Parts: sequence; structure tokens; C-alpha cells
Amino acid sequence: MFGSGPDLDSYLLAFMIPSFLADVFCGAIVPAAVPEFVELALRPDIARTAPFYSNVLRACLRLSFFVSALCGFGAAIALLAVPRAHHVRLVSALLFAMLPILPCAAAANVWRAVLNARSQFAIPAFTAVLAPLFIIAAVFAAGNSGGVHILAFGTTLASIAEVAILGWSVHLAGFPVWPPEAPPFPSLAAVRGEYFYLVTTAALGGGSVFLGQFMAASLGSGSVSILNYGTRLAGVLLALGPAALNVAILPRFSQSAAEGDWTVLRRSLTQVLTNSLRVSVPVAILLFFFSPLIVRLTLQHGAFTAADTEAVAAVQAISMLQLPFLVGIAILLRALSAMKANRVVVPVFSAALVLTTALTCLLMQHYRVSGIAWASCVGQASLFLMLIIVVFREGPGRFPTESRT
Repeated sequence: MFGSGPDLDSYLLAFMIPSFLADVFCGAIVPAAVPEFVELALRPDIARTAPFYSNVLRACLRLSFFVSALCGFGAAIALLAVPRAHHVRLVSALLFAMLPILPCAAAANVWRAVLNARSQFAIPAFTAVLAPLFIIAAVFAAGNSGGVHILAFGTTLASIAEVAILGWSVHLAGFPVWPPEAPPFPSLAAVRGEYFYLVTTAALGGGSVFLGQFMAASLGSGSVSILNYGTRLAGVLLALGPAALNVAILPRFSQSAAEGDWTVLRRSLTQVLTNSLRVSVPVAILLFFFSPLIVRLTLQHGAFTAADTEAVAAVQAISMLQLPFLVGIAILLRALSAMKANRVVVPVFSAALVLTTALTCLLMQHYRVSGIAWASCVGQASLFLMLIIVVFREGPGRFPTESRT
């Protein structure tokens, strides 16, 4: 409906800010909290889970409201600085409409961690489809009359619906939606440390995507849209398979780590990693060659032209090459989270971000949006290889050679 014009660019830039912050500050909650929830469940004093849950939920909500306030303040400053710039006004208005995403994501991820730790995956998995469903429903309901504002409305409404469903699921699981205030939990400091490393890792990992979006905005109208269209299929495939797999394997890895069974953990990681790569590599190669046909059949309608198809297909083909590396990175990070060794990935992600940024600046001058995609592909491949070395050969994340059990 919106093609690859400036209005869709504005929505994508506005959405990228709360989305990036939610991934950084809220997305880290699940891998940081699930190992502790699983470890508490293995102890005789299971009742201690409630105070830990109360501490985590309140701390995450406080942080999310603070970050939301900073975003709103920044948008207001931008409006005052350039009040006559239509693009800035539109981005700021859309950002204001989507600020509730942050506190909603904080509560949703805490409740998702509670459910995942209890091996309840169905409802958290279902909530992943809410955003596209609500956005599609909003677009059909408003038609052309709502413009890109209807996309922001659908996005925010989906976040609210996700919180409502997960809150109800937590209640059914026997946990209070809003637990009573509890004194600081003894192991909360350790979880804060893991959370800090995960936030840093997410910021560094998402930083290349965030930077790529803003660099694409400098290439002219429609470039941000083309980059997002071109990377959308890879995101969908990751959500359908590897992301769901990662949710399931984290409690399994965490239990092995809590029991000190390093042999089982190493064997499980090797098996999951090998099988995932066996599937993702041929899929990536197949989609690389059929990328133009896929874009033509799925996107070339309405305001989306044949010229858009050519540009998006080139970016999508390159993004498909990243798929095996993204799958492997996600699995390795889950293993490190289970071992509470997230600190070892910070220098690795820092090196990958520097490499990706340098390549983006170099390649986008010659290949425009495709250059950004190539830089990201090389950066992800390098990150995957470095994580393999960290986990299996060197550094603090190295597995013990014998089981403790």
C-alpha cells in the first residue's frame, strides 16, 4: 500500500527507536532471568521465586518508563529545533504514538521469562503474530484515510494486546500479575550483572542494524523502506524457526548448567548447532537464487513498483546469505546465557560492530542499499566465527571437559 516512499520511511525510522530500545533493554530480560528461574525451581525453597519475580518486574518497568520519558523528551526537542520540517514532525508524531511499546515490552518479557522457565511456550509463541495481525487489521479498517499513522496505531495496540494475553497466562500459571513488593533478592545482583552484559551485547549487535537504517536514510527517499523490505523475509524465517528453537533450548541448557552437567550441555549445543546449520544453509542458498521471484509475487502490488522489486530483490538475496550465521549466533548466545557467561561476548560484539560500520561506510558509497546489506552479511559471518572460537576453544566461556554430576 505504501510502496517505498518517504511516509513509510518516516514510520520505519520512528518505529526503529522504540523497537531498538525494547530489544536492548527488554529483550535481554528473558535470557538473563530464565536461568535463575530454572535454578530456583530446582531448589527446595521454590517459594523464593516470588520475591525474585517481584524484584525483576518492578526494576524492568522502572527502567522502561525512564527510557520512554527520555525518548519523548528527545522527540519534543526535535520538534522545537526544526518545527517546519514535515519529515521531522511526522517522525516525532509517530514516535510519540509508539512510546507505550517500551513499558509493554518490559512487562511482556518478564512474564515470557516466567512462562518459558516453566516450559510453557504456546502462549508466548502466539503473541509473536499479534503485531502483524493488528497492523493488517488497522490498514484494512482505515484504508488510505489513515496514512502511516494507522501503522503506528496498529503497532501500539498489538503491544497492549500482547501484555494483556501474557499477563492472563501468568495469572493462570499461579503467579500474580502484580506481585507484592519484596526485599532485594540475594541473587539479584548476579542477574543484574548478566543483564548488563546482555544489554551491552544487544546494543552492540543491534547497533549495526540501527546504524544501517540511519545510513540508508542518507541515500535518499525510499532507501530505508527498501532496506526493510529486503531484510523482512530473513526476519520472518528467523522468527518461524530459529527464534522458536532458542526459546525452547534455553531452559534445557539452563538446567544442564544449573546441575553442572557440562558434558550434556556441550553435546546438546553441538547437536542443535549442527542440525540448525544443516537446514539453514540449503534454505539460504535456495532463497538467494529465487529472491527476485519471491519479491515479485509477494510485494509487487499497489504502490510497490517493478523498480522497487529490482532494488528489494538485490537486498533480500544478500540478506539470505546471513541466515545460517544468524541462526548460529542466536544458539551460541543462548548457551552462554545458560552458563551465565555473557560477559565474554562484549569484546566480540564490539569488534564485529567496528568491522560492520567500516564496511558500511565503504560499500554504501558504491553499492548504496545493497552495500549496507553486504556489510551486515560480512559482519555477521565474522561474529559467528568469533563466537565459535570463544565458546569451544578459548576464553572464559570454555566448557569444562568433564561433567560434575
